[in-house]
Amino acid sequence: MTQTDVRMAWGKVGDRLSSLGLKLKLHAEQEFADDDEVTGALDRLAEAIDDAVDMLTNAATDEAVQARRCGAGRHFIDAVATTVNQATSQLRSKA
Repeated sequence: MTQTDVRMAWGKVGDRLSSLGLKLKLHAEQEFADDDEVTGALDRLAEAIDDAVDMLTNAATDEAVQARRCGAGRHFIDAVATTVNQATSQLRSKA
């Protein structure tokens, strides 16, 4: 997976969350049309979601994060392989 793929993947997440946030905001504005406090809170929530997606996008493209992600992936694969090998050995000893 390239950095462009990572950016695109997180961009899609951000787009979906922004879209969801907008729909929730519009729904809430209809429900609470006269409540400026709710509208302000929804605006802050939308900004927080945008900030979180930006942070995740930046983190996903960081070399140190990528290295740890790769390391975690290797450990996961090793753990699955070890588990499969152990199960295979146990099945063979019972056969």
